[in-house]
Amino acid sequence: MQLVELAFTVPVAGADAVDDSVSSWTAALIEAGAGGVEERDAGTLDKAPPGTVTLVVWIEPAMVEAFLDEMRAAESVLGEALVARRDRDDDEWRDAWKRHFKARAFGRFVIVPSWETYAPSDGEIVLDMDPGRAFGTGGHASTQLCLMALSEVELAPGRFADIGCGSGVLAIAAARRWPSATGEAMDLDPDAVDVSHENAVRNRVDGRIRLSTDAVETLRGPFDVILANIQPEVLIPLAPSLASQLAAGGRIFLSGILVEAAAPVVAAYAAAGLFAVGERDLDGWRLLAFGR
Repeated sequence: MQLVELAFTVPVAGADAVDDSVSSWTAALIEAGAGGVEERDAGTLDKAPPGTVTLVVWIEPAMVEAFLDEMRAAESVLGEALVARRDRDDDEWRDAWKRHFKARAFGRFVIVPSWETYAPSDGEIVLDMDPGRAFGTGGHASTQLCLMALSEVELAPGRFADIGCGSGVLAIAAARRWPSATGEAMDLDPDAVDVSHENAVRNRVDGRIRLSTDAVETLRGPFDVILANIQPEVLIPLAPSLASQLAAGGRIFLSGILVEAAAPVVAAYAAAGLFAVGERDLDGWRLLAFGR
């Protein structure tokens, strides 16, 4: 499969400017349709020019012009960026991930790519993941927020659900943390479901996770824990369906939400009969937790 690599190189000045620039750019790229963003600076393997940060995305050729139009519309973010375009193939994309994707800990979970080995410490839960063709390697702040929430939640659920499962990392994390629990994971993208299945087999939890491309309305709840790492425009209309699937005393964790876009999501889930339990922010992204 052919992909187009787009590299956005942005001038920065000082550490605070780097943080602000990266956060704004990452948010804009994800909103425009990027499934993931690689950051390059003076300390990465592939370095950005001095005084700059380069953010790299891979886009299907047919989607490139629409993606660039979205970025041009974000004039306050676009600024003085230098955009470089290069045709790549799918093998190069995966090789790039392998060079940059190392074992990383989020809460009690450690995500280890399939080509690495890792000896866990006491209390650590290893997730053996291959990013494959789907979003959700743990590198994005929205995924990290969900993993930290799963690490801390004080429940012993019998059932869990992962909506928009991507690589399956959150469903697998739930299954690994609660060895007697079973769950469902769904994504509208068949490739994502295939990757989730491969990762579930690799982590020996495939027998406890039902994977599908079905609609949310087909979920076989109720569930004690529901995870949904999706954009607000998807989360908001799903509020009544997800709320109806949450068991009494259960928790629903919503991520994929920019901080400034959180208020309508809170309102939608409150209107669906849930109460806010808490929230957590990371790199401009917010996780919302609700209970019944």
